Amino acid sequence: MRDGYENEAIVYQSASRSSSPSPLIVLCYGGGFVLGINKQYAATARAAALLYGATVANISYRLAPENPFPTPANDVWDNIEWLAGNAHTLNADLSAGFILGGGSAGANLAAVTMHKATRTNLTPPLTGLYLAVPFLLMEDIVPDQYKSLWIAREQNSKAPILNEDALNGVMAAYQPHAKSPDFSPFNDPESFSKLPRTYVQVAGLDPLCDDGLVYERVLKDHGIETRLDVYPGVPHGFNGMFPHLKQSKRFDIETAVGLRWLLRAEKDRERVKAFLIDMRGGA
Repeated sequence: MRDGYENEAIVYQSASRSSSPSPLIVLCYGGGFVLGINKQYAATARAAALLYGATVANISYRLAPENPFPTPANDVWDNIEWLAGNAHTLNADLSAGFILGGGSAGANLAAVTMHKATRTNLTPPLTGLYLAVPFLLMEDIVPDQYKSLWIAREQNSKAPILNEDALNGVMAAYQPHAKSPDFSPFNDPESFSKLPRTYVQVAGLDPLCDDGLVYERVLKDHGIETRLDVYPGVPHGFNGMFPHLKQSKRFDIETAVGLRWLLRAEKDRERVKAFLIDMRGGA
């Protein structure tokens, strides 16, 4: 990192590597900026490595409150800068794809990093963005024309797992500058029209639901290719907390299918589904 700190990354690759170029997928864990480890996306990383021949780097960033804003955002940016210049040391070929993604707080960090990469002309460029249940907005930075769509914070303020009190605790620990582009991609509106294709997942009972819906709508309004999956009636983090729900199994399948779409890979949904069922030892 820029201050000499060393963050761990776990790299996943298929043992049976093909001669085809290996794209790079970079994943950021969630946890409200205060929790989380880079093993969180282990299953997703293994699936992408085995299904698509990808090299997957599950990176780390320092956590609040000991390391408040902007340290986590800076750490993710420093990871991406290093990987952009050194992917060959991992036997990854960025011309085959350079995807950045994350969940919850990790999705926030992925989004602000994507916008920074766009406005600073990162080379090679990122080619796709994946956001799962992203935290992207506060009331005073919602664009005026989308305010009527941003209602989940109030509607789901008492939801299980993540509610209004928990979000207030996250903000108190992270201490972001609400109007900084390192906190929200909505503070860098000029980059919206320059982003690559983007895949978004949202949960219907999540107070953050409309963060993802509004972001996807803004991208679509700027002519960007998007893919959106919505999981009605389930709360934030449902797939991790309740992995045996049908919605959680659907989430896992659609995550793999969404990454396939970002990579422009060829495997169809049914083959992905069969692979994931086999990987976890049954339906």
